[in-house]
Amino acid sequence: MPRRAWEILRQEGFRSLWFHILGETIYRRVLLFERPLSDPIPSASATIPVEISLLKPSEVEEYVAFHPGLDAGEVRDRLDCGGNCFLSRHQGSIVNACWTAEGSVWIDYLGRSLQLARDEAYVYNNYTAPRFRGLNIPAVRAVVMLRHFRELGYRRLVAVVVPENKAAFRPPDKAGYRPIGVIGYIGIGPWRHELMSAWRRRDHK
Repeated sequence: MPRRAWEILRQEGFRSLWFHILGETIYRRVLLFERPLSDPIPSASATIPVEISLLKPSEVEEYVAFHPGLDAGEVRDRLDCGGNCFLSRHQGSIVNACWTAEGSVWIDYLGRSLQLARDEAYVYNNYTAPRFRGLNIPAVRAVVMLRHFRELGYRRLVAVVVPENKAAFRPPDKAGYRPIGVIGYIGIGPWRHELMSAWRRRDHK
């Protein structure tokens, strides 16, 4: 068994390993979360002082140096398509960033798009510099993001999380997101069957 598989089995158990294997072969799915902007927005504070702002075109190179795996061209394309990147800075340096998109948004993990209503925004690519993790910085940024979209008249934010990525559940949970369904696919070779199921909310009849 490869080393990575042993690590998943030891840290997360057989169920996570099984879905990891399926995800690399024939089956992938994510949980779909929503955050209604009509719900109260809680306050949040980080262990260190941070300032939140939107990424400007003049800051692209600085952002690329902060975030591994992204190049300047991709970042500029996101901005040109109307995307927003919310930056958290500590003492002037970027320590956390998170993107939003609207309209038809692309989910890399599933290789498919998700069509949003005009009053919805998709939240993705939340990243915190390793040495600044565990300081509640994403929670502060999330509050600013929620207020921003509510003031613009949006109805809700949506996000997706891979079920086996347990650490990824904490930021949306703190910000008041709740799971509402599953999106995924089963595929073998060129054949692919899309999956999408919505869960009935208990507070609605």
